[in-house]
Amino acid sequence: MELLNREISDIDYSNLDIKLISAELYTGASGDILEQHVTRSGTLIIPLAGSGKLKRADGGTLLEREHIYTCPPESTFGLTSDTDGNLTVVVIRLNVAFWNDRVLDSQSNESTHFLFTNMEGLSLAPAGNLASLGRTIYDGFVSGDQLKKWRAQLDCSELLYLLITSGKKVSKEGSKEALERTKAFMKENSHTEMTIERLANMAELSPKYFVDLFKKTYGVSALDYLTKIRIDRAKSLMLRTDRLLKEIAHEVGYADEFYFSRKFKQIVGMSPTAYLKKRGKKIAVYGSTALIGYLLPLDIIPYAAPLHSKWSKYYCDRYGHEIPVHLDAYRQNMNREANIVKLEAANPDFIICEHDLEPWEKERLSQIAPILELPDERTGWRNRLHVLEEALDEQSEGKQWIEAFDQKTSEVAHEIQSNHQSRPLKVATIKLLRDTVSMFSDLVIQDVLYDGLGVVPFHIEDEPVWNIPMTLDDLKKVKADYVLLLVCQESETLDYWAKLSQSIEWLSLPFVWENRLKMIPSEPWREYSPIALSRIIDGTSALLTGNRP
Repeated sequence: MELLNREISDIDYSNLDIKLISAELYTGASGDILEQHVTRSGTLIIPLAGSGKLKRADGGTLLEREHIYTCPPESTFGLTSDTDGNLTVVVIRLNVAFWNDRVLDSQSNESTHFLFTNMEGLSLAPAGNLASLGRTIYDGFVSGDQLKKWRAQLDCSELLYLLITSGKKVSKEGSKEALERTKAFMKENSHTEMTIERLANMAELSPKYFVDLFKKTYGVSALDYLTKIRIDRAKSLMLRTDRLLKEIAHEVGYADEFYFSRKFKQIVGMSPTAYLKKRGKKIAVYGSTALIGYLLPLDIIPYAAPLHSKWSKYYCDRYGHEIPVHLDAYRQNMNREANIVKLEAANPDFIICEHDLEPWEKERLSQIAPILELPDERTGWRNRLHVLEEALDEQSEGKQWIEAFDQKTSEVAHEIQSNHQSRPLKVATIKLLRDTVSMFSDLVIQDVLYDGLGVVPFHIEDEPVWNIPMTLDDLKKVKADYVLLLVCQESETLDYWAKLSQSIEWLSLPFVWENRLKMIPSEPWREYSPIALSRIIDGTSALLTGNRP
């Protein structure tokens, strides 16, 4: 038997016990398709199609087909699909233990962790074998046929046997890891002279192959990607400093300031001077990060706003470099005094905030700049956006954005209903918070699913649903085409979900084993803003059509 390496041969496999806990299929076009969580059991991740990233405690790993990825028990991981990556993966969870005379070996945990670590990145010959085994295990596990489910258990043992005895480390030459290294280098050294030959040499690829592979992988050429990095950095310098355009051009990597201006206009749609003029009015957002989602439809990027790499990742990643003043966004109300001090130093021209300010906050903010308190969310996002566009004299931008949003919503609604032979689609929405599962609805669900897309809500005894605790027996009675589940992202809930999702009672729910359960992420589904609703509409068609690669 040829094992993975010499060290792993010390393990006594005759005492190995494998129990398949679950097999899940996750798919998505962009963003998180499985949020970061604790896996109590060992986990195998097999990419079937598309591109994306495995996020673990030690960082992110790009997923490649023909490779297996592992997470030992008691570790955390999540899955993210690249933009338009259409990532599809099988996630197999299993308990692995080593027994000695029917007693758990004292080194079982160490051996299990070592086993999973050494299977990371392996591939099986011939091409497609690994994906085929992953799909077979998944199909058998969710079939509802106990004999096929038993067969899936055997296939899982076969998969581990093949990985241990025949698994090979595949060369990463020309892989996305090599491209990612060049991307990181470009980002860190964008101000230096950069050529295709230099980047291709770094990736150990021929220049022609590098150009083709980069464009195919990321949907943009390497030089266009470099240009975007430089222009984004130029925007940041223009907003945060008083440097001359000539100095900024040189600092971001352009020796010719006139060439820089042409490239800037080509990318941004306006000259650097026009951009500075448009950003001349310093509008600040105070309190809720969601308020950024009301300014963007008016083509306004705030001068100051609450941002956090986790709690407001979308806005932070896309607009952080264009927002000079970052306020603290941790739970929004935790550091109000510090945020007000920052706003005093920033000296904005106008402050947007919610209607429920405390008297002391309102007084302090009013001393900094005129404030606009948006109406209560219950008046609807359209009304709130209308109030904002009138205050900022941006009615034209607001009207155009709403027309485009309504057109997109109509098209997605038609696509969903057509996929289901034009019959009304019935959907139930549930939420897990701590150890309680609730049938729930909110403004986001009402606006997107029911009012926007024409989805029929599942009601309990024809009563309106807002937040109704449900037992597992109650959930067995849910008769809906799809069940959407939102798991709140805090430690107590995630710990409970890790146990619940692997329990026999949960896996026996009809909508679970019939694969009618769809996970919806907290972000953007818990944000009520025009931008968040637009993002949800973008992803809902794939979520509800049932189409799978």
